[in-house]
Amino acid sequence: MSRSLYGFVKSREPVSAGEVARDYLALAAANGDARRLVERAVPDDPRLVWEGDCLRTVDPAALPLGDTPYVVFDVETTGSSSKEGGITEIGAVKLWRGEVVEEFSTLVNPSVPIQPFVVKLTGITDEMVAGAPPPAEVMPRFEEFAEGCVLVGHNVSFDRAFVDAARESCGLEPLSNPGLDTLKLARTLVPGLGRYKLSALVEHFGIQASPNHRALADAAATSGVLARLLKLLDSAGVKSAGEAATLRRSSKKRPKPQKQHLAEGVPDTPGVYYFVDKDGTALYVGKAKNLRARVRTYFGSGDGRRKIGRLVEETAEVRYEETGSELYALILEAREIRRLLPRYNTVGRGEGKSWFIRLSLEETYPVPERVPADEETPGEAIFLGPYRSAGMLGSCTEALGRIFPLRRCSGEGVAERGPCFYGQMGRCAPCIGMDEEEYRRTVVDGMAALLRGEGGEEHLRALVAERARLAGELEFEAAARLRDLISGIERARLARAIVGSVSSGGPQAVVAPSTEPGVMEVFVLRGGRLVAHRGFEEGDEAGLSDFASEALAGRGGLPGESAGADEARVVSSYLRRSRSATVVEAVDLESPGDLVPAVRRVRQTLQEIQELQESRGEPAEAI
Repeated sequence: MSRSLYGFVKSREPVSAGEVARDYLALAAANGDARRLVERAVPDDPRLVWEGDCLRTVDPAALPLGDTPYVVFDVETTGSSSKEGGITEIGAVKLWRGEVVEEFSTLVNPSVPIQPFVVKLTGITDEMVAGAPPPAEVMPRFEEFAEGCVLVGHNVSFDRAFVDAARESCGLEPLSNPGLDTLKLARTLVPGLGRYKLSALVEHFGIQASPNHRALADAAATSGVLARLLKLLDSAGVKSAGEAATLRRSSKKRPKPQKQHLAEGVPDTPGVYYFVDKDGTALYVGKAKNLRARVRTYFGSGDGRRKIGRLVEETAEVRYEETGSELYALILEAREIRRLLPRYNTVGRGEGKSWFIRLSLEETYPVPERVPADEETPGEAIFLGPYRSAGMLGSCTEALGRIFPLRRCSGEGVAERGPCFYGQMGRCAPCIGMDEEEYRRTVVDGMAALLRGEGGEEHLRALVAERARLAGELEFEAAARLRDLISGIERARLARAIVGSVSSGGPQAVVAPSTEPGVMEVFVLRGGRLVAHRGFEEGDEAGLSDFASEALAGRGGLPGESAGADEARVVSSYLRRSRSATVVEAVDLESPGDLVPAVRRVRQTLQEIQELQESRGEPAEAI
């Protein structure tokens, strides 16, 4: 989960002020002050707009040029090929409203030798990067730095190719930020220079910052060039970065077709939308809580992503199907992508990479490590998973280190040198004198039970209480970090409870509390396909039994064919996004009476949590 408010809203939009106050700011009892508190947290961010009492994001490439946040970056590399080489240094400056507001700079260990001619050019040697952080550490930090910004570079495709390759090596998707290339813009806006190297443009514009083949210095010089080019764009009547990205040398201004009329008549309800070409072929399928708001975002003043521009150009009609709920929109989208295989959809065509948490039983003090599902690892071990998100597992394993005293050092010589840093906090097993047998019982078995949803809820409640304390003391950054760690464990438990419950192929029921007070939602899955879903108020045990009977008999299913869509993961995603804490129970559905005790158990767990909170004087919304 993103630490920034922009990223939080982007992942859930539209999101109410109450949700932001509760789930992002960790203010459990905002009551009627939610919107005021949110407005104080982000008083002047043009990327966020209010729709009634809900926030949504505006694509930064569609903002006015002067209001757009830009991250101007540069990378130094081991050579000229992103396929064979790697990044040795990355530097960036964040430019907003004409001012540099933040910088990012670090060496990177590429794990491959630097070519001799590059050493002469940059001065960066293999010895300099030997102790630098690897791409797996740097790439998430740079993604966070650049979140919600237009990425700018001089010949930016070169730099993005290396960043994308580094992210791929870590199991991460390419950055989706819209982009601008100062090289292409300069060739269009400043014709006749002869040379358009960064040094030539710096000299032409009289910029003080000088490029020297080091990442931060080159990024600073490029930001100076960008500032001059933005003035030329404004003079040419270009209004946004997305529009600027469409410029060609043959024309000073050639915006993409807008086609706003295609969004007319689209309702503001949950559903699925289809972008269709002149021959009636589906080009793209998407889902939305608010169809009208989502579809209109495609037809604004321009979008920096070439793929979206091509999609809009080819679209002749927008069709839609209302679903009545966000969940059914998610399910229908998955089914339609599998059925239609629209060429602009990049998700839903394959299972993608998955990951396990591995605990080696051949080590004295096993620690959790993330391993790819398709990688064979020798030795006896416990595997927890599979999970789809490598980033989520990173937060999950970090949170496990706050809950359990994992091995942080060998523990040798503790009597002479004293405990290590983590041992001083009671969080290193060898340093606190925990033997192998106790470690296996307390730590290894405890981690497995927690991630399998078979116990350990008290650990999560303790972390949530700490998050609430930090938020109450207005330490929002620390509270947000702890929220991310809690979310990592909750997502891992949720994936295990739902996705792991359908491997047998028989009908499985998943019971979870609804966002509507007093209501329980029941999902029935068979072989990964959602076949029934309904909400039940407290005491409606007859309705539960009738629902189970219909599901077992194959009646009451959702319309359409699943076409192999992994709908258990869709349900998991829906539950993650619709509540801040999830108490979930998955049971084999063998008879109509199986649902009643499962619902009772979930209600009992929720009641116990509420009583614990009341005993501590915490508000009921804290968990």
